[in-house]
Amino acid sequence: MNILLSIFVDNILPVFIAAGLGYLLDRKFHLDVKTISRTSFYVLAPCLIFTSLTRSSISGEEFGQIILLEVLVTAVLLAITWGTVRMAGLTRQEESAFLLSVLFVNAGNYGLSVNLFAFGEEALARALVYFASSTVILNTLGIFLASRGQADVKAALLNVFKVPMVYAVALAFVARSLPWPVTETPWFRGLDTVGRAGVPIMLLLLGMQLARNSLGHELKRISAATLMRLVLAPLLSLAIAAIMGLTGDTRRASVLEASMPTAVTSVILALEFDVLPDFVTGVIFLSTLLSPLSLTVLIALLR
Repeated sequence: MNILLSIFVDNILPVFIAAGLGYLLDRKFHLDVKTISRTSFYVLAPCLIFTSLTRSSISGEEFGQIILLEVLVTAVLLAITWGTVRMAGLTRQEESAFLLSVLFVNAGNYGLSVNLFAFGEEALARALVYFASSTVILNTLGIFLASRGQADVKAALLNVFKVPMVYAVALAFVARSLPWPVTETPWFRGLDTVGRAGVPIMLLLLGMQLARNSLGHELKRISAATLMRLVLAPLLSLAIAAIMGLTGDTRRASVLEASMPTAVTSVILALEFDVLPDFVTGVIFLSTLLSPLSLTVLIALLR
């Protein structure tokens, strides 16, 4: 019990303290969250990904393993969730809302922070790979599932090229292959300064977003979706990581990222395509509030 309490205090509590400041800030000043979110998405996150991966010891093999684990976890979770909602006899709207709530995780402002606090810089670098690829999946599969029947598959696929994190990952691997020390250049230090603001701003942003969410209605279904996100997803990721033979920081970062609560961006798709945004918001709120319980146990298992 002392070990779990220590993990919570050292690794999870700092996240919620910082997010709590963002929550209070938005409650007091009603900030323009969209502008802050865009700054994070288009500037801070890409700079953080580029500089972290350039400095990191992560190999091309590990890079592929992280993406493969994410794809496998998403695919298996999709199959299980789809079967569950079909047996429950939900409407198409309800199916889409449930899938958006279970499949897509808060790998950015929450996942990156917990990985950094729990396992350090090398785990953060690997978590950034997961984050970048999760953004691609959200902007393709997420759009397709949310639109169900209205989906323009071509447009969804083209959204991949609008995700700046993809280019940041590619440029990092180019920089690592150059014959001179990129990390000692002035332009790299400039990008590094901006990137280091990424995690703190993401944590404040998490709190601001939670300030605008609530539990909503349909507590039974919201609880079911939360259970799948916080219990089923970690168990699947641990099993798949074991089958793949993952070890070290690659295993820790990948499994932890796959076990995060529901992505806040899921509600953006729910609003855009009118698939029960109140339900999705409720899952985001409940899964985030309960996640310290599941993540504390998971971090203990991963150590």
